[in-house]
Amino acid sequence: MLEGITHFLFDLDGTLVDSSPLHAAAYHAVLAQHRPDLLAGFNYRDVAGLSTPAAFKRIGVKESELMVLTAAKQAHYRASLTGLKAMPGAKDLLEILRDRGAFVAIVSSASRGSALQALAVTGLAPWAGKLIAAEDVTAAKPAPDPYLATLRLLDAKPLHSIAIEDAPSGIASAWAAGLRVIGLHHDSLYGLSDLYFSDCGALAGALI
Repeated sequence: MLEGITHFLFDLDGTLVDSSPLHAAAYHAVLAQHRPDLLAGFNYRDVAGLSTPAAFKRIGVKESELMVLTAAKQAHYRASLTGLKAMPGAKDLLEILRDRGAFVAIVSSASRGSALQALAVTGLAPWAGKLIAAEDVTAAKPAPDPYLATLRLLDAKPLHSIAIEDAPSGIASAWAAGLRVIGLHHDSLYGLSDLYFSDCGALAGALI
């Protein structure tokens, strides 16, 4: 399935960078301060891959609270980024793709500021290629808009492109845009995606 693929479209959080624990902690901190009644039912995996406003809506935050809670969550997350690490094998994977002349783009539900800071802190920025972030689209994942915007930006065709995701919302977004999808890191994605690899190293091995 990877033969003829020239454009690799990567989700960022939880796919290339190990940010899920930091995002989860930021949501917990903000909910504890502003909406402690929602903490008991909160599980980050249920909202992984969604934009921050969409995640808060999903768990029951009121529209009138969204702006304040979103800003607080993003501030908390960015303050914790000094400890962020790339996923094991992520840099090697991106280097392999660069060396074979593939085009790489980051398709993230994060704000542009958060995504750029994450790429810089982890050292992945030189290999990351183009970035589509939350501000670049009207509808975030699971809508197809982020991937459709990326295909337009790269002047790429779905036939020669593939998405790499770690969450069901991202897989749904990519499929809706007509893309095939590689699932990474979570066994639960096996069968939900067109291909599944346990980690970045396993995917890199399939490209060599």
